[in-house]
Amino acid sequence: MQTILVGNGYWGSILLPKLKKKTQLNRIITSKDNIDLLLDSNIDWAFICTPTHTHYDIVKKCITSKINVFCEKPFTGNLEKAEELYYLADMNDILIFVDNIFLYRSELKPTPEFVSEIKFEWYKFEEKLKDDVINTLLYHDIYLLLEIHHDDWQVSEKRENQEVFYCKLSSKNKQAEFHYNRKLAGKKIKKITLDKEQVIDLSNPQNDPLSEIISDLINEKIDFKKNRKETLDTLRLIKKIRLVDNIKSMKSKKN
Repeated sequence: MQTILVGNGYWGSILLPKLKKKTQLNRIITSKDNIDLLLDSNIDWAFICTPTHTHYDIVKKCITSKINVFCEKPFTGNLEKAEELYYLADMNDILIFVDNIFLYRSELKPTPEFVSEIKFEWYKFEEKLKDDVINTLLYHDIYLLLEIHHDDWQVSEKRENQEVFYCKLSSKNKQAEFHYNRKLAGKKIKKITLDKEQVIDLSNPQNDPLSEIISDLINEKIDFKKNRKETLDTLRLIKKIRLVDNIKSMKSKKN
């Protein structure tokens, strides 16, 4: 498999040795390079690890260059742009895989059976807040929630700033809570609590999900239709969550 790596920051540096080990890494491209001059159809897959706001343009260029795309979450961060890229990929017979990596974590296998209360918690100190809480943290938990309960979730409560986020979703007789803090020094906690009893600790991986994903791509074991549905459904629910703020701000302006 001939590959390129687009972006070699924090996540790209983690992905880099795995690509070198499992694929023929053609080149590394940074965000400062002229990507148009570095893409060619001899490349099988482009692995994109640049900031979220750059994904749409880079993915689109890869598609039109006939290169399959592995893109870090949250893809474009925008439902309509994501749908456009999938449509363009279909027209060009190109594959897209969005790295919903926690679905590959062994701690979550098998998927938990029916639960009525789910609590997601993530405390992770970040010196530089380069993206909002929704793109960096909530995105993961939304696709995990939909993997457990693919219901018509509604937002019943939400509080957020750049560092702290709280949100409660409800659906019929079920509810899901999300608690995040990106400025809690000395803490690195990622866990899911099911019905106040079963705790799934995701703070430290027990397997190597990135390597498993690359191997599945090489061996053509990826269910791309499922990955697309997971991605679009996640972006659809996130759009609903984001709109709650818009509605509140409009009301407050009127008052």
